[in-house]
Amino acid sequence: MRTDEFITRILPLKDNLLRVAFRITGNAERSEQIVQDVMLKVWGERAAWIVIEDIPSYCLMVTRNLALEAINLQKMRTESFAVR
Repeated sequence: MRTDEFITRILPLKDNLLRVAFRITGNAERSEQIVQDVMLKVWGERAAWIVIEDIPSYCLMVTRNLALEAINLQKMRTESFAVR
């Protein structure tokens, strides 16, 4: 994938990805970080785009997974402090 393809196919998804991340995390700053991580991940896997059939769905799945992971990490941190 070339840079222009990334700009036309992935960057327009940013707002939708932000909404998904925010709905899950409830934190705007964390949601922006998650979307940035998604963009970096997708860019890093640009060679595999040939085999990915639905790029927008893939980006949504990665966003959801990272947001859920962020919630779980926060929950574990909170619980570990509460135990002490």
